[in-house]
Parts: sequence; structure tokens; C-alpha cells
Amino acid sequence: MDTWRLLKRELKYFGITLVNQRKCVMYFDEQPKEMGTIKAIRMLTYSITKKKALLREVWQTISEDLYDETICDEIIEEEMLSLFVFSLKDLAKFLLLFDECRTSSYHDIINHCLTRDISTFSRRQVETVIDGKLTIDWLHRLICKLIYIRKLLSFATLGPDKVSAYDIKVAKGIQGPWAHLDLPMEERVFPYGTEVETRMQQKQRQRRYRKGLENYNNDGRVGEGHYWRELRNEPYSWYNRSFDDPYPSRHLLSR
Repeated sequence: MDTWRLLKRELKYFGITLVNQRKCVMYFDEQPKEMGTIKAIRMLTYSITKKKALLREVWQTISEDLYDETICDEIIEEEMLSLFVFSLKDLAKFLLLFDECRTSSYHDIINHCLTRDISTFSRRQVETVIDGKLTIDWLHRLICKLIYIRKLLSFATLGPDKVSAYDIKVAKGIQGPWAHLDLPMEERVFPYGTEVETRMQQKQRQRRYRKGLENYNNDGRVGEGHYWRELRNEPYSWYNRSFDDPYPSRHLLSR
């Protein structure tokens, strides 16, 4: 398929009809409106800026709510507590995706909360974290989507001739039992970029690659090596091996 046609189909998927390199049609209040491509890019940039500001406000609200640490006698359902713990851990993982967030106050507050007793959190704090986590996920996804659309429109400003001649890398494939098969010609493709780069950062920051050196420049404390938990080395009673052995079926070999 021609790259220009592919670009038009991709923009059409997001509700934008590309007329030519200078004009496109976008929907406002379910009504189509024709405008210049440059103007559409500026509008998307403005929308991205506003949503980023809203994202910072949500983080600020969560941080201010979690700062209070008092023993609470409120009864909170187990399901709510489980969802709260999951949300807190997921927020900590989210902050590791961005280098600027790893040194922010949000990172310190969230990681401190992971070491706190569950009884020091009030119902209001639990609800704030759960709702805030959902809002952050939604905003982050929306921002990534708008950035992707903006990149497509910026690429479209080059015109059909340059776009068709442009050597663009595309990711075409599916995962699972039917992976590495050729896809139909009309299947959507996307440029090799942000999504793969983010995944690469997650791989590089795994514990096995860091070897306890997180605090190398922090008060001089350094962790050496890493701990590989081998179940066969865990102690257990020989007489209760049918129950305590990490591999219960092995006791059948000594009968």
C-alpha cells in the first residue's frame, strides 16, 4: 500500500479526514469542520498542554491527601483496601517511566506510602488514590493518543510525494500463537517510536540489571549483588516434607 494512502487511513481511524497536505476535516460537537493542517496541529498542541496541566493537578491532589498520616478507626472494606494497594503500586511503577518523575516529590511520597501501615490511611485517602489512579491512566492514554495524531498530521504536511518516498519504519505483526504472519494489506500499522521506546526503558530498569546500585550516590549506601530465590534452598522439616517441601510431589520418591 502507498504510504500516503496508509497515512490517510490511519488519520481516518481517529476521525480526521485528510483532504491534502494543507487541509483536513475534524469533528467538533459531532459537526465536521474543515481547517488548515497547521491550525489542527496547534489545536492538538493546546489540548495536550491542558491535559498535562490537569495531570499535574491530579498528582498534586493525591500527594497532598497522602501527606496526612494518622491512625484511623474507620472500617474499610477488604475489596477497597486491595484496590488501594494495587493502585498505589501501579502509581509507583508509572513514575518510573519518566526520568523527571523519579526525582520529583511525588515519587518520594508514593514510595513512603508503600512502607506505611494500612491502618494509617483514611477512607478519604483510599478513595482519592483509587479515583486518582484511574484518572491518571485515562489522561496518560489520551495524551499519548493526541501526540500520536499530531505526529501523523506533521508527517502529512510533507505532501504525498515526499511521504511516499519517505523511508518510514513500520511495525507490522501480531503476538500470540499466530505471530509472524503477513497481515492483510488494509491492516493498520503505526510508526516505530514511543510505545517501543517506553517498553525498552521498562526492560532496562529491571532489578536484575541494576544489582542494588540504586543508592550509589545516596549517602554512600550500596547494595551488592542480587538475591535469586531458589525454592530448593528454602529450609523445611524432613518429617513434614509432604506439606512443607516447595516441591510436594518429591516426597513420593522416598516412600
